[in-house]
Amino acid sequence: MAPGPDIQRFLARLPPALAGRFDDEQLAALDLHFGMRHRTNHAIDWRRRLPFLKAYIVILAGRDRATD
Repeated sequence: MAPGPDIQRFLARLPPALAGRFDDEQLAALDLHFGMRHRTNHAIDWRRRLPFLKAYIVILAGRDRATD
């Protein structure tokens, strides 16, 4: 499996000995995780970094699409 660009960036930040230990199943799970970050659209999607606190704040709002 050839990792996508998100996975390649993630693996590049790890020590090489650790990055080389991921198997195809683990890489597929990581790919699913990184892909999910881009799937949802929200009516309000406000994200700001707070460098003075070394933190960030996120406000998301939208229609609830969960089924009961």
